[in-house]
Amino acid sequence: MRVRPFFWILLAASCIGALVFAATWRAHVPAVMQVHVAQHPTASGGYTTVALHLMDEQGLPIEAAQVSSQANMTNMEMITKQSSTRYLGKGDYITQLRLYMTGPWLITIQVYAEGFDMPRQTLLVDVQ
Repeated sequence: MRVRPFFWILLAASCIGALVFAATWRAHVPAVMQVHVAQHPTASGGYTTVALHLMDEQGLPIEAAQVSSQANMTNMEMITKQSSTRYLGKGDYITQLRLYMTGPWLITIQVYAEGFDMPRQTLLVDVQ
């Protein structure tokens, strides 16, 4: 029994396609984010400092990440965007938000790093 050339070409194209797909596909791995408010107690009108530590599953620091943060009041329509984010080294980041009214604020922090899932963390802060 003889196999027709069309089937050999189809087999070769399938194998090459599978190899190209395997070489270009990147799996996203989870990242670990530890977040805490570095300034106690927070005062209205001032800046609230939030410290972040980012690492992968093996505990190695994530160096080149983009941090976005936003705070909004839980009892009224007040939103503040991120003021500044600074990279300190060894996976440590600091972001500062201006919480300009007293009351409960919900701080949402999201991180983007190449090759990792986008971790998201929320903190509830009471400004006095």
